[in-house]
Parts: sequence; C-alpha cells; structure tokens
Amino acid sequence: MSDFFSQRLRLHQKKMMKYMRYVLNDHFVLVCLFLVGGLGFYYSNLLKELPPDFIWGLPIVGFLWFLVLPAGKLVTLIEPADTTFILPKERQMDGYLQKGLSYSLVFPFVLIILIVGISMPLYVVSTGDGFINILWFVLMLWLLKYSHLTILRMVCYQGIEEKARQLKLLWYVASLAVIAVSLYTTPLAGTAMAMVVTFFFYQATKAENRLLDWEKMADYERSRLYRIYQFINLFTDVPEIEAKVKRRKYLDGLLARITFKQSNTYLYLFMRRALRGSEYSGLYLRLVVIGGILIFTLQDFLFATGVAALLIYLIGFQMIPLYGQFDYISFIQLYPVSQKTKQASLQKMIVSLLVIAAFIFAGVALTQLSVLNSLLMLAILMGEIALFGWLYVPARIKKMED
Repeated sequence: MSDFFSQRLRLHQKKMMKYMRYVLNDHFVLVCLFLVGGLGFYYSNLLKELPPDFIWGLPIVGFLWFLVLPAGKLVTLIEPADTTFILPKERQMDGYLQKGLSYSLVFPFVLIILIVGISMPLYVVSTGDGFINILWFVLMLWLLKYSHLTILRMVCYQGIEEKARQLKLLWYVASLAVIAVSLYTTPLAGTAMAMVVTFFFYQATKAENRLLDWEKMADYERSRLYRIYQFINLFTDVPEIEAKVKRRKYLDGLLARITFKQSNTYLYLFMRRALRGSEYSGLYLRLVVIGGILIFTLQDFLFATGVAALLIYLIGFQMIPLYGQFDYISFIQLYPVSQKTKQASLQKMIVSLLVIAAFIFAGVALTQLSVLNSLLMLAILMGEIALFGWLYVPARIKKMED
C-alpha cells in the first residue's frame, strides 16, 4: 500500500504542477518580488527603531509560531470510491497512512523555516542572542507539527472522536508551553521538551485494532483539496470548483443603470455574471477588504501605495477570465455584436470595478495619511487602472484567443 500511495502522489503532483504554471505566472511573480522587497525594507527599518529591551518582541514571535503550527493537514489522497474498492486492504493501510504523514510534513517544514527565518531578527533584537538558535527553533516546531499530524492520523479511525478532541486541546496547551520555554529559557530546553511531547503523542495516538472511518477520510481529503483549488481558482478556472450563482436582488439597481442598447449587450452579461457569480463577487469583496485592512495598518505612503497598486492588479487580473464565460453558449455566437465591442465591454466593466476599489483604498488611507498623500495615491491608482484597462487587458485577451 505504500507503493500505492506513491503512485497516487505522483498523479496528484502532476496535476498540481499543471496548475502551478498558471499561479506562478510572470506578472504575479514580479509583483510578489516587489511586495517582498517592500515588506523587507519596511521590516528592517522597523527593527532599527526598536529599543534593545523591547519586551513585546518575544510574545510577538511566540504568537506567530503558535499561529502557524496548525497549518498543514494530513494528506491521505483518499477518494470516495476507495470506500468500496480498497476496503479489503484495510489491514494494510497503516503503511499507507504513515507514508501520507511523512509527505504531510514537507509543506509545514518549509513554512516553519520561512516563518522562523522572518521572526529571527525580531528575536535577536529582543534578546541579543545569535542567529544560530534558528536550528533549535526549527527542530522544536517541526517536532510539534509531527505530533499534531499523528493526532490527525488517529482521527482517521472509528470511535476516537472524544479522545481526539482531548488530545488536540492538550496539544495546543503543550505547544504553547514548549514555545514559551524555548523563548524564555533556552532553545535547547524547548527542543528537549518538544521531543518528550512528540513521543507522548506518538504513543497516545496509536489506534491498534480499530477500523478506519473511510467516509470521514474521504470527506477530510475532499475538504483539504477544495481549499487548495479555491486558491488556484484565484488565477485560473478549476473544474473541481463548482460555480455558485445567487440571486442578489438588492444589486438589480446597478444592472438597471446599464442602458438598453446593442453596444451594451456584453457589458450587461459580464456585469450580471460578476455580481451574481460567487467566485467573482466574493473574490472582489475579499481582495477589497484585505486591501483596506492592510492599508489601514500602514503609515508609510510608498508602502501603502504599493499594497494598493498590488491589490488593484490582482482584482483586475482575476476579472479577465470573464471574457470567455459565455463562449460555450451557442446562441450567444449569433449575437450581432462584434468581438471588438465584446472586448470594450469587458474593459469598461473591469475599469469601473477597479475605480470603485481605488476610491475605497484612498478613503481608507485618509485615516493614516494626509489628504495630499491620499489624493496622490488615488492619482497613482487611476494611472495604473488606465494602463491596465487599455493596454494590459487587450494584450491578455489576445493571448487567450491565440
């Protein structure tokens, strides 16, 4: 069964790599590089302003580590059909689940290295210790994550719901204690304590002579993959994500403002799809809210403007796939409307939505920046929207049609 997991894993990775070329496109990578550079510069300047005895440094680092620990679920790659076809192999599933647990450690390990690496400068400023302690911290958090995954593996079996809840609560308490010991005593003591905790949970989560809960495993795996597909769906269409349409009668007033004439045919269709389709309206609202919250926390004009510009780009980029939303409907091909008009309609809709977002971002910036800086931010965003709407969108549509 270990070989069977490896076979499924290869198919899963092949599928994910197919989607990654859409997620890690040139534009997104470039924007992320600028964002990371801006965050690094802002973080560096912030650390220089902190006093040597900054008492909140260790609590912030500990909270960040504790927050990131639960990230990463157990990968089983169980499919609904397995409840029938693999059921006879149930006694051999221990090796399968152990293989899944080992693979599940990869993403948390990379995430832990990243988060600890980011937080180490704050730790050094707050304590005066050296960066060499990063090795102990990574090992300590990785051991705690392993114990967390053993609990998730135990959940795959029947009749352990109450025990699983108790162990999860105990794990959170133990993890918080281990992190506190590592930060406020010595990293070596915290790592030794993490080893004891890991050994305890490894023994406590053994599910000997218990039957697997196949339906629960299939549901957990479906839920895990759905969250991954939701992220990928921000960049490209994913067949596994079913589009949901809601009536939203309260938005009919916006559609009524579109005049009834031939040149607005596609504008009406695009706007109606954007408002009623949960994947587009939800995406738009989420990015606007996230952008508003980020800008509200920033007092640096250049950094706040960079974040706003990034969100404007992401919102517009996610709206471009609307162009082909109705191509599968045959009677729309009979519309006496040219492709040029269709493209102009999409441009007009995207520009309208981006202008609304820009005004919201500039309005939020007023709470932290001066009126002059807020107006300057709005002017920069308007220039970006003009370039995006009238240069980038046509080029992107042309690439889609090729």
